[in-house]
Amino acid sequence: MVSLENKFIRNDDIAWRIIDGEALVVSPKSSLIYPLNEVATRIWELLDGKRTVFDISSIICDEFEGDTAVIQKDVVDFIQDLLKGGLINGM
Repeated sequence: MVSLENKFIRNDDIAWRIIDGEALVVSPKSSLIYPLNEVATRIWELLDGKRTVFDISSIICDEFEGDTAVIQKDVVDFIQDLLKGGLINGM
């Protein structure tokens, strides 16, 4: 379970590149390519192991329009998906 106090970092084994503002994330283990939209790309960039999930959701709220509670839930859900996929690691 991902909480707002957790910190996560991108897995070093994951290849990724931003093209036209959107990231393509490649898992070498599964060879799957994950295209990320603009908001997901920004979350991906912020997963540096220094920021908490709360910090990341606050930045997303500042940079994109939407209800704070909805954004916070979406950020938590997205990070949970990345964690399940082995694309990020907990700190």
